[in-house]
Amino acid sequence: MATDEIKPIFDFDNIGLADIQNEADKQISQTSTSIEKLVQSCKVDLTKDLPPPPIAMKIKHFDREITLFSKGNFSIVTGKAKSRKSFLISMLMATAIKGSFQNQFFCPTNGMNVLFDTEQAEHKVLQVSKRICRLAEIEHPENFISYHLRTLDPLERLEVIEHVLSTTPNLNFVAIDGIVDLDIDPILQAEQAQNIISKLMKWTEIYNIHIVCVLHYNKTVATLLGHLGSFAHRKADCIIEVEKDTESENISFVKAVDCREMEFLPFAFSIDEFGMPNIESEMVLTKSKATPKTESKPKKKVLTPCEVEPNFHAKILIEAFKVNKEQTYSDLWKTLKLAVESICNEKLGDNKAKEFLTYYQQEQKIIKIEVKSNSKSKLLYTLNEPKEIEFT
Repeated sequence: MATDEIKPIFDFDNIGLADIQNEADKQISQTSTSIEKLVQSCKVDLTKDLPPPPIAMKIKHFDREITLFSKGNFSIVTGKAKSRKSFLISMLMATAIKGSFQNQFFCPTNGMNVLFDTEQAEHKVLQVSKRICRLAEIEHPENFISYHLRTLDPLERLEVIEHVLSTTPNLNFVAIDGIVDLDIDPILQAEQAQNIISKLMKWTEIYNIHIVCVLHYNKTVATLLGHLGSFAHRKADCIIEVEKDTESENISFVKAVDCREMEFLPFAFSIDEFGMPNIESEMVLTKSKATPKTESKPKKKVLTPCEVEPNFHAKILIEAFKVNKEQTYSDLWKTLKLAVESICNEKLGDNKAKEFLTYYQQEQKIIKIEVKSNSKSKLLYTLNEPKEIEFT
């Protein structure tokens, strides 16, 4: 039986070495031209006057609004499983649809808002989508659409997202609930993780949108999952954590982990009997628990040298030097700290104790002297006039 003849890449009988060299030179030239075009497209034009990226969303911070998200970037919402990350996404999406949400979030731009869910079944995605509509107080908003991608393969999910983004006019705000499902294993495979992050950076810049993504914490430690989490943390505009209260099952906390813009004030939200999230404006986050807002007690004023009565200064100096008449800097400020606490009955920090030492030097009550010992010299501190310690 005849076998297929293997044909050489070049037919040396009909093509000379010069032709081969010319073809190679041609390919090199084409590659060089392609690279040059790419280089020029990346070159920063210093004559341009580019405005800052548009604000995608604002958040209340004390009594004013600050930037939460900017367009051309992506952010990560994270936390442990069942911490109610999807509820925060619902509030953010409702803000984009309506323009504001419960005087906490504000969206200054208009356009189409899209939710992609890679984790949940169609019934649950429909439930979440209807919740978003109720939060936006619009039954069928024309500027909102959602997609359930759970049944697709990872690469198909990427293709669907890319197609929707490229064909949807006037995009405004996008959420992807579950970016870990956009490839087979971006947790352990660095190349896959890098591919997802590159897609996010490309999409946000090309379509001038902000994409907020959900990515879980590790089960054992509060860090973003694997390679994907590592790349995401470095490139994200903002990392936001959602944490369920350990004391009240109905409360979740939201706080900024890492933001390029100003970090917002942590806040809490609850879930009502209808399964709807509500901002708890009367609760503030302190460490890991929510407490009702109360009038803050005025901080106790720290004692300063100028506030000490003159006769107390004399007693402090006598107390400080009653054992050792000459002391090193390190020994003296520690001795002064104890002396102030003893005479004035006031606790003193290390820096404040050093402030007292500086004050006494300026008042020339304490001076530095050079003491020689075994052909070596060192600086010590002592009283300038031990017999007559007076402060006016």
